Amino acid sequence: MRPARRCGFTLIELLIVVAILALLASLVLPSLRQARRTARATLCASNLHQTGVGLAGYYNENRDYVIPSYNMTGVMGDFPLDGWGPILDRDRLIVTPQRERRTVLYCPDTVDIAGVATGQTGADPENPKGWLDWPFLRTGTSNVAQTIPERNFLKILRVAYWINGDNPIGAAASVTPDLFYTGSVGYGPGTNGKTIGLTRVIAFKRPAELIALADGLYSGRQRDNQIGMVNSRIGYRHPGRDGGLAKIAFADGHVSGLAGKSFPRSLGGTNDPAQVRLENAQGHATVFANPERALGLE
Repeated sequence: MRPARRCGFTLIELLIVVAILALLASLVLPSLRQARRTARATLCASNLHQTGVGLAGYYNENRDYVIPSYNMTGVMGDFPLDGWGPILDRDRLIVTPQRERRTVLYCPDTVDIAGVATGQTGADPENPKGWLDWPFLRTGTSNVAQTIPERNFLKILRVAYWINGDNPIGAAASVTPDLFYTGSVGYGPGTNGKTIGLTRVIAFKRPAELIALADGLYSGRQRDNQIGMVNSRIGYRHPGRDGGLAKIAFADGHVSGLAGKSFPRSLGGTNDPAQVRLENAQGHATVFANPERALGLE
């Protein structure tokens, strides 16, 4: 009688199977990572679309006045600032749980850091990819989250999007009415004696090109919003050319993306006025409610 034949794999066969599995994994895993990144970017775009609907709901209920980036009195921040996110929540245009991350106010690719804990984002490229808790009290070089019960702001909301607002808080600045999408209403008087008021939708000359919200945090500093700039508040969280892509909600409600070197800037700092005009030209995204007036092209 022949001895029974043993079933099983030889060492060589096992090594071949392991090698094949490793090869398949190396082929599949990048695709899975890309699929996850694409899914998160799609969710971010959905968040911005829903938030844009909330912004439209605000001016539909408020005689075509645009939501403030926040409300203040004077030129300093020695009082709690409410913020556009808490305003949407208070008015039940978007209902958001306290300090919850899985909300329409929080990009799924947000880095879990307080991006402006010291008042600015500085030179760390991760800070603009972080979050800011609203409402908050600005105390010199820091932002401290706190509620405002007397104004019915009863929750702290974690927000990971930037609003295109006129935000000269803490500095003496000349005020230009209806300069950007919105503004810090009540700032003033500025050096020219004016105070920032509510923006009307009628001020938007190119709403399909006017940036309202973007990946990032807080508000303002439009002159420094391209990737790699110190104190940029735009978070290029999604894969794309020029170092990353920022998802954008425009004033007309549609959502798109902008690469790191394509985000339009405003005049100021060392920015070349001619380049700024090109960045905000017809057919391009713009930070200005009325680009031709703001850039002296009328």
